[in-house]
Order: sequence, then C-alpha cells, then structure tokens
Amino acid sequence: MPISDQTTWTDDDVLDAAARWSWVPEGSRVAEGELTIIQRPAWVGGHVAVERTPRGRAAAQLVDDAVAVAREWGDVALEWALADRDDPTVAAELEARGATVIERLDVLARPLPADPAPSAPGVSARRVASREDVIAIGAINAAVWANAVPSEERIAQVLEEERRGAAEGTGFRVLATLDGDVVSTGGVTLAPGPRGTVARLWGAATLEGARGRGAYRAVLAERLRLSAEHGATLALVKGRIATSAPILARAGFRRVGGERRFRLAL
Repeated sequence: MPISDQTTWTDDDVLDAAARWSWVPEGSRVAEGELTIIQRPAWVGGHVAVERTPRGRAAAQLVDDAVAVAREWGDVALEWALADRDDPTVAAELEARGATVIERLDVLARPLPADPAPSAPGVSARRVASREDVIAIGAINAAVWANAVPSEERIAQVLEEERRGAAEGTGFRVLATLDGDVVSTGGVTLAPGPRGTVARLWGAATLEGARGRGAYRAVLAERLRLSAEHGATLALVKGRIATSAPILARAGFRRVGGERRFRLAL
C-alpha cells in the first residue's frame, strides 16, 4: 500500500530504502561481504557493528563470522542492527549467546514536500555553515550522544563535508537557536532510492534544558524544506520510540517498520 495518496512510494519501497542505509563516517573500517560490518572512528564511540544481514545462511555461522571480525579488530563487544523483516533466527541466535537489546527504533517516512511548520517563539533554524557552527553542534553531540568534543582535525573535516555536500547536493547539517543560543542539530543525507531521491534524516540532538520548546521541530522542518528543494520526494528516519518518534508522527511521518539493535559482549 502507498504511504500516502500523494506519492507512489509503497511501504516495501520505504523498507528497501531503509535497508540500504548504513552510516559510514569518514575514517571507518568496513568489511564488505555477505555481512556489512563497520568499525566507526573513535570520536563516534560504540562498538563494531553489523548493519546488513543476508538471508539464506545459518544464523550461527553469520554470528561466528561477525564475532571473528570484531575480535580481529580488537573490540570487546559486537552490535547488530536487525530490521523487523530480517531473518528472525539471527535475533534468536544472538539472544541465545547472551546479547541484549540496547535500542529500539521506528522506521518512519513521509512524502515531500511538506507543509511549512510554524516556528516557536525565540526559535530559528538554518544550515550549518561556519567553524563556529561546527563547534556548537559538536558540543551538543558530546552532551547528548557522549561523542568526543570535535578536534581541530574533525572540525575541518565537517566543514569540508558541508562544502562538498552543498556542491554535490548530497547532504547537509542544520542547527536551531533558542534565544540566540545553539541548542539543537540534525543532519540529512540525500541518496537515490527505488522511487526517487530519499532524504535520510539522522543525528538529531537537542540539549536537555531546551527540550519541549520547539527547537527540534524547527530542525526537522528546515531539513524537510531543504530536502524538498534538493529534489527529495521521501523523508526517511529511524526514530527512537521514546523520544523523536512521537514528534515525527505529529509532523506527518508514519511508521512503516521497526529495528532493534543488539549488543553481544565478547
């Protein structure tokens, strides 16, 4: 069935687009094969992660293969992202080995363009464009996600990513201010999908003291506006059930599926 009367995107199209989405920041180590296994840079935190799971192989062998890579790369835990439609025997195998679910996400989508959203008092949003902007959003990500505070090298890298994204139309970051202070941020990657360009929304974070005052909604609205300007016809996000998912639902997003993230100690 279509996700909206206004689009040709079907639920299966959306889930296919979600399955193609893996976050691989610069500096990551990637093992491509039947499994997609990623070790992200130290500034991100986290552990070696399996982001794509094939069907047709015994779950025990898949887990053995991933564990071997994680140990070879010197990690003490393995994370594994499994969508609702992935082989359920993999989740059962992970749980049998003592893995626990550390995160549950909703896969949500909505067609673009989106109707303009009214801004809250004292809140405005714009695209990240300067060194000062990068420092400000780095501080937010450190506070919310426990990422490392960006080094000078990382600041330069983000500025280059923003320059390249603007030149090539591949993505951007947005920030929101509340009474002049930068309090919220979020990014977009523009990627091809089965029915057109997909705006993948990621990395939304708002300082705790500013929550509930419209900053996240402003970041979301600006990302949707800019994505539509860049030709995207679908906005896709993996939202935390307890935090962003309810706001996204009020902004016209609909749940199409779910994802669980497991962690297995090695």
